[in-house]
Amino acid sequence: MPFTSTTSRRCACSQRRDDAAVTDATEELRALADRILSVYEERTRPLAVLLAGSAGRGDADFYSDLDLLLYYDELPPRATIDEARDDLGGALIRVAFENEATDFGETFELAGVQCQLGHLTVAACEEELDRIAVGEKLGTPLAKVVMGLLEGLPLSGEELIDAWRERVRYRDELQRAVIERHWQFFPLWYFEDVIERRDARLWRHQVIVEAVFNLLSVLAALNRAYFTEFELKRTRDFVAKLSLAPPDLADRLEHLFTPDPDAKDLDALIGETQALLAEHRPEIELPPLRKSLGARASPWAS
Repeated sequence: MPFTSTTSRRCACSQRRDDAAVTDATEELRALADRILSVYEERTRPLAVLLAGSAGRGDADFYSDLDLLLYYDELPPRATIDEARDDLGGALIRVAFENEATDFGETFELAGVQCQLGHLTVAACEEELDRIAVGEKLGTPLAKVVMGLLEGLPLSGEELIDAWRERVRYRDELQRAVIERHWQFFPLWYFEDVIERRDARLWRHQVIVEAVFNLLSVLAALNRAYFTEFELKRTRDFVAKLSLAPPDLADRLEHLFTPDPDAKDLDALIGETQALLAEHRPEIELPPLRKSLGARASPWAS
């Protein structure tokens, strides 16, 4: 079975440098990926390899892990994978996942870097991608795999990876499913006066975190972008990619977590997002909110 030469891999790792500046840490991680694949490709012969995560995007720092996905017709024997890691001198940290016929994930340390390698069969990968693409696998770690696929850097098997990217192109049925699932918000605005009278600060923040995640999920879907909680590690970078969004969104989201936030701020963001949905996807019927925006609870009288 043919595999990528060292020269080809180096060309692949360099191809984005003309388009956008990559960090020094990215260059070091891509060199480490080349070192790993020089051994693994000889041992396991993958059909395609994808450098995912920050090293694939080009924005890695010196705390970043290395994420590599290797795809096969048939999964190599566990002993073969172990031998490749031993040849490199990698120190196994843990087995992340293991299904004998379909996938195996390993995490090991090499040159001070935590390296996460996923070994997957093409058939199992395509089955999951098809389920994600129509909204059957919402809210799972597999959505992160799709984001890695779309943002990552192919190091071999580019035609196969390009075909998969087309396979998971954000379609109408997925957009509708995500929006309908995440259009749910506890009406914090309605109970704000109640919360101020009670010892509920921690609970209030929990509600806001859930609301922000749902709000960003809806906005991502409106923009036909995949989203998982991992994107909150770089919130401003992600928000900057959303062309359809309330103004000053990142600042306003962060303000919700200040010592004295105003529940009307969340109320306003939800209302503006609702207006965007009505303008751009009026055919989607949103689930009703528990309390109307702007409504406030009143104390009862004896």
